[in-house]
Amino acid sequence: MEAIKVTEAAKAKTAHAAPGKRVNVTYLTELALLTAIVILMAYTPLGYLKIGAESITFIVVPVAVGAVLLGPKAGAFLGGVFGLTSLAQCFGMDAFGTMLFSVKPFATAVCCIVPRILVGLVPALVFAGMSRVCKKRAFNIAVSCVAAPVTNTLLYLTFMAFLFQPYLTEAYGYTGKGGPVFLGWLLALVAVNAVLEAAACLVIGSAVCNVLWLVTKNRRQA
Repeated sequence: MEAIKVTEAAKAKTAHAAPGKRVNVTYLTELALLTAIVILMAYTPLGYLKIGAESITFIVVPVAVGAVLLGPKAGAFLGGVFGLTSLAQCFGMDAFGTMLFSVKPFATAVCCIVPRILVGLVPALVFAGMSRVCKKRAFNIAVSCVAAPVTNTLLYLTFMAFLFQPYLTEAYGYTGKGGPVFLGWLLALVAVNAVLEAAACLVIGSAVCNVLWLVTKNRRQA
């Protein structure tokens, strides 16, 4: 009898722990898949559309999706992966990045990594905050997805303006004032790219998030 009771207790304990393990495995699987997508996009034309010296960054899309679906930790991790791949581009794969790294290696690493971690963290926090005050999930997802490319543009250029202003003014032939005026000039320079990035993340990111939200919700309820 004692053996039967112990066996039944063990089964009950296992059954109680199983859902948590299943959710944890699902979380890690989804995070691994999105990480692989970020890395794949970083080293193929899927991630960046090059237009002269400038580029339109589509790699923020999987980062935004991960931030919305998996939360702040996953978002920050995916943003960090994005940042590391961006830094890797500075080793001969991107002419502009290679030039910056040759001038200021540490500052280049900061510009590549720190803003991109926030690219994943900010949308997750925006989604969590909006979900508390607004019940329209699709709207919350859309705003959060747009937050990713906006954060990427604003923070990356702010870091660049602060750390590389003398080199950027020479490279672009800028002769105006520094500080906020120079940052505003940089933002105007990439305005079209920024709008296209935001539009892409809004359309693609929102669609993917809404579909995966329903799929994962149904799977976890099964």
